[in-house]
Amino acid sequence: MSVEGVGVTAVAVAAARALESDRPDPLVVDPWAAVLVRASGVAVPFPERWPDRPEDAPAVEHSMLLGAMYIGMRTRFIDDELLAGGLRQVAILGSGLDTRSWRLAWPGGTRVFELDSPGVIDFVERTMDAAAATPTADRTALGADVTAPWAASIVRSGFRPDQPTHWVLEGLLPYLSAHDQSALLDDVLALSAPGSRAVIERAPALTDTPETRERLETFALATGIPFDELLARTDPPDPAAVLRAAGWAVEETGVEDLERRYDRPLRVARDESAGSEQRGGFVTAYLADGV
Repeated sequence: MSVEGVGVTAVAVAAARALESDRPDPLVVDPWAAVLVRASGVAVPFPERWPDRPEDAPAVEHSMLLGAMYIGMRTRFIDDELLAGGLRQVAILGSGLDTRSWRLAWPGGTRVFELDSPGVIDFVERTMDAAAATPTADRTALGADVTAPWAASIVRSGFRPDQPTHWVLEGLLPYLSAHDQSALLDDVLALSAPGSRAVIERAPALTDTPETRERLETFALATGIPFDELLARTDPPDPAAVLRAAGWAVEETGVEDLERRYDRPLRVARDESAGSEQRGGFVTAYLADGV
C-alpha cells in the first residue's frame, strides 16, 4: 500500500500521534496510528519511541518531537470538544488518517462522516479492515475533493442537513487557497442546522506584502511548490469572523492556551520553542436555535 500527495502529510500526522501515544504521559492514545504509518510505506522522519530524556535527543530530532507535542495537543483539544459537544452527527473534512471513528467513546447512535481524497479514504478503509478494527461509531467515508463541489455528495451519503452537526476542520485550511477556504466555510454554514458546532484549526495569518512574496519565493524554490499556489494562500478568511457574521457564538483559542491547559510547554530544550505564535490557533463555535 502507498499514499501519495496530501496523503504524505497525513502519514506524518499519524506518525506524530503514534509518537505522542508512546509518551509516559500521553494526551492521546492512538493504537491505530502506527499501524497506518507502517502500512503506508511512506518514510517519515519521526522516531517511533519517545526518548527517556528528550533534551538529550539528537538536535535533528527536536523538531519532530516538537511537532508530535503540537499534534498531541491539537488532537486532544479536538477530541475534548467533540465528546463534550455530544452531537450524534460529526463531519471531519480533510480527514486524512484520522482514527476517531475507532478510538473515541462515542455516544450511542453517533454517525461520523469522513471526507478526503478517494486514494486516502481507500487506504484507510483497507488498512483498518486488515487490522480487524471495529468502529465505535457509525462511520461513513466519502472520497471527495473539498475544493470541488462536495456538499451534494455528502447529503447523498446520508448526511442530514436538518440535524445538528459537529464540524471538524483540522490541519486543512493551511493547505487551501484563500478562495477555497472561503468556499468551504460557506458550504459548512449552508449545511448547518441550529445546534451545530464547529472546531476549526485556523490557517496562519499570511498577508500579501513584498516581504511575504520574498519569503514565499524562497519557499517555492526549496520545496518545488509553485509560487502562485503559495501566493493564493495569502489573506485567508478569518473563520471566527465568518462564523460570527453568520450568527454563531465563537470562542478563540491560541496554541499558548493549550500549552497552559494541558501543561505541555512546546519546547524540548530550555532555549527551544515550536514557534506557537506562528500557528493559527483554533476557533470553536456554536449555532443557537432561532438564528
